[in-house]
Amino acid sequence: MEFELRSLLVFRHLAGSGSFSDTAKHWGISQPAVSLTISKLETAVGLVLFERSPTGARLTTDGHAFLPRADDVCQSYAGLIDGLRTWNRRQSSEVLLACDGSSIGRQLMADLEAGSVPNLAATVTVRDLVENWGAALEESRFDLAISGRFLRAGLDSNTQEAVLLRERGITVAWNPMFHSFDTQRFSFPEILKSTVLLPNAKVAVGFDDFFRRWCDEAYGVQPAHVMSFDTEVAAASACKAGLGVMVAPGDLMARFPGEKVHFESVRTFEFLLPQAFTYGIYCRAEEASKEVLSTAAAISSYLVKKGLLARS
Repeated sequence: MEFELRSLLVFRHLAGSGSFSDTAKHWGISQPAVSLTISKLETAVGLVLFERSPTGARLTTDGHAFLPRADDVCQSYAGLIDGLRTWNRRQSSEVLLACDGSSIGRQLMADLEAGSVPNLAATVTVRDLVENWGAALEESRFDLAISGRFLRAGLDSNTQEAVLLRERGITVAWNPMFHSFDTQRFSFPEILKSTVLLPNAKVAVGFDDFFRRWCDEAYGVQPAHVMSFDTEVAAASACKAGLGVMVAPGDLMARFPGEKVHFESVRTFEFLLPQAFTYGIYCRAEEASKEVLSTAAAISSYLVKKGLLARS
């Protein structure tokens, strides 16, 4: 019985998606190539793994039994690759940092790429944060993540957190040329009639889920329309253009001190949500690399000294 590891990877993806076209797109091959790969695997193992139909593929009973075994092999392979990548980074004194889409994260990314962050004991390579960054960090796809999170989201036993700041409540901001909310008698449900501009998990993990659940449980209604953004800068630009009302965790306008003239804003739910927004730098719980830990310390110190974490 002989088959290529790639066939297990293709099998696992098809089992999850049920779609030959999605699997072909994911692996950069044609649909006939996916079908041929699965057929060869079935011949090699002596099992019919899928029921084919014009709408896709569904695992057979044998396919369901085979899946956890294939998954174990794929996970071991992924762990080997991730381990080798980490080892290679350690050998070259490289630290891979994932930056979030907050204004703080974008500025830090620019400063690192410009070489203006001092006291780094390693070469720092910067990447954009992915939405499921906790799992990516655990799998060693990067070494450090800097991000915001809301309430308890983003924390688990595999992640070590260094808190950089904590803030209360949320901020609602709008361009007064397009919206006429009263800052003195502000009523939160009023904004739900407008388009709401929300940061996604690349900016503040857990906030989008909280906001939608809050609207449903507190007011029994969802916003008329929601637009999600990978960065706070993009959300602020859309808000400035009158495309909607920006809602974000913590003291949003303190992260845009030069933009306050363009917006009116209110801080709300500060009593109900004390220290709900946390901004921090994260690494694996068992991280022992001196390069990684010293890089985290240097970045934290830099953010404080530059005033990016200062609050008005």
